[in-house]
Amino acid sequence: MFFKRIFSRGKPKELKIESISIEALRERIDVLKTEKLAAAQPKLTADFGKIVEKRDRILSGLKNLGVAESTEEVHAGLYKAVDEARRLLINKLTRALQSIRPPNTTTSSDLVAFDSSLVRAINLTTDATAAHYYHVARLFAQHLHIIKSCLRELQNFVKDIHITVEKTLSEIRSLDDVSSKITLHIDLVQQNKNLRTNIAPLEQRAIDLEGLVNTERAQLAQLMDDKEFKQLECFQQELKQIEHELSQAKTVAAHTILNFSRPLRKMRKLVTDGEHRIDGETAKILEICIENPIDIFQSDEKLAATAALLSKMIELIEKGKISLETREHKKRVEDARSIIENKMLIELKENIEQLNSRKRTLGDFHQKSPLLKKKTELEHALERHKLDLEHVKKSLEELRRDLQRSDEEINRNKNELEETASKIMGTTVKITS
Repeated sequence: MFFKRIFSRGKPKELKIESISIEALRERIDVLKTEKLAAAQPKLTADFGKIVEKRDRILSGLKNLGVAESTEEVHAGLYKAVDEARRLLINKLTRALQSIRPPNTTTSSDLVAFDSSLVRAINLTTDATAAHYYHVARLFAQHLHIIKSCLRELQNFVKDIHITVEKTLSEIRSLDDVSSKITLHIDLVQQNKNLRTNIAPLEQRAIDLEGLVNTERAQLAQLMDDKEFKQLECFQQELKQIEHELSQAKTVAAHTILNFSRPLRKMRKLVTDGEHRIDGETAKILEICIENPIDIFQSDEKLAATAALLSKMIELIEKGKISLETREHKKRVEDARSIIENKMLIELKENIEQLNSRKRTLGDFHQKSPLLKKKTELEHALERHKLDLEHVKKSLEELRRDLQRSDEEINRNKNELEETASKIMGTTVKITS
């Protein structure tokens, strides 16, 4: 039974759980602050009464000191020095003691100011005593004895008041810490609400944009699956084929003239050197054939001038004015005659014109098709809405991360607030909102 009594322990006392709203907790803390300040008032008032009593006795003693006469015979210089020290001591102590004001405990700031005022007054009396007491005591020791005794008691009362003030302020600071956490909690909850308010329209915007994107994708797929649009695509493929054929036709036409580049350049040199004369129009055609031969197929006039130029080239080759190797001489003359006799340049021009005409026809049909315009509009709208949706989703991700951090911070501050409030209130506090 002895060991049982020693080692057995009673169940720990369970603290009562109190559920309270944040606003009610703030009101409770404000009430506790008021109660703490009010509780300190009686003791402060009582201690201040003792201070006033001692202050009045000291002031009375200072008056007596001021009119006292020395009974000792001393040197005039010494008396003068002591009298000056007495005057300074009386003035400093009087000013310090008269600065003491009754306590005001309406707020913690008032309490701090009252305590600081008392401590400053006591420090001034201590400084004045240290500076002048022993000089005055040489002639007026009997008058200083009661003043010094009252000052010591005064310091003790001030010390007691300082302890009371520090204890009260410590309790107030604990309550202020809870108040700060309450304010922070309210701010965090409001920020959290603002985040949720901002998230809601963005979520709706994302839903709307997803609907638009899906609708436009379906419309685009339906359009491209349409029979008329498929026919349009066939025309587009045909247009590409014509463009390819046109490019080849222009290449063939250009090379037909470029085939004579060497003799034509020699002909241009003859003209430049003054060994052969041609008119201005022929000179222009010669330059075009050398530098940009495809341009001669722009008009029948240029083709005729080119044929005349080739005839002149044949003449110069056969006369030996344009010197070529035997094999090249024969080849260029035969090719040039074949082109002139078979009207190949005209055929090449007509082929290019036919291809250009077909290209324009298909191009006009293709460009003017409402289906193509609709496809372009759908593609642009789809791309724009996809970009908008991507931007909205990124914004939502950032806001949701902020919201998660906000929730965590609210919970952390709430736990700290409940823990601190529980210690102060002596009960387990649970905040309901």
